[in-house]
Amino acid sequence: MTQPKRDVLKFDWDPAESLGGDGYLTPVYFNNQVLTRYLYDSRFTCEFASETYGTIHGPDFYISFGINKNGSVIVWLGDLQTRIPVRERFYWLVENKKPEREVASEFYDAQIDVQFTPPPAVVRSLNGLAKFNAAFHQKFSVHLYHDRSIEERIDETRRYKRLILNNADDFKRFVSEFNEIINENANNAEIRKFLAERRIAVPDGAKGNKLLLAVYENVLKDTENLVGPFFYLYDLRLWADHSMDDDLLNQVAQKLGVPPHNYQRLMEALVAAINTSADKLLAKVAEA
Repeated sequence: MTQPKRDVLKFDWDPAESLGGDGYLTPVYFNNQVLTRYLYDSRFTCEFASETYGTIHGPDFYISFGINKNGSVIVWLGDLQTRIPVRERFYWLVENKKPEREVASEFYDAQIDVQFTPPPAVVRSLNGLAKFNAAFHQKFSVHLYHDRSIEERIDETRRYKRLILNNADDFKRFVSEFNEIINENANNAEIRKFLAERRIAVPDGAKGNKLLLAVYENVLKDTENLVGPFFYLYDLRLWADHSMDDDLLNQVAQKLGVPPHNYQRLMEALVAAINTSADKLLAKVAEA
């Protein structure tokens, strides 16, 4: 890489923070609002590996970033100048901050100290659903799920980074929260409008997974019941939030092929099923 020049869009950076002679590994700091475009514009996806490490994917580029203890976004100067198109650099320039000399983050640990841990399955499932949601919007101009804010995405990643379920109460708390993040976030009004425009009938009062079922079967031509794991999550939420016997718990456990009271395994099987569905739904969008 050639020596970085200060007059390249005039990003603010401190050569004293450089980790190498060519200046490539010099941190450049940004307001975290720089991520807003990549969270809400369906041409892009923003995936979190942890609460302080993520990657943005665009149509023709990708760039990894960190978030330091001040909440600032960090990228390497070299990545900024070589990985993203000039048109994107202008967008980043608006949110550029003064150097903070505070690069500590899991982004730094992974890229410099090679201490990288793949995101846990729960976080991968949220990233996968966000990618599917963006792809569906890109093709059909409809968000099946409401977008999550930067703060919500980071909080969810932090919350599920190391999830250990020791008892039924832990599991009930997890399924209630996870259902709220996924199933309760369905964009019912947009989905109903989308289905009505295509003359796809749904029962009166249908919402959430029942509307999504109609989309998957009629638009994405799903024949594998890919919405099934999302119904499993909803059934577990009913079991968790109401004074009920274990019938629903037992039914879901049987469908997932795990013992009903091994909560850690049940959680892992549920999340794996959601991950699989999200991946297959994403592939079906590409085929549609």
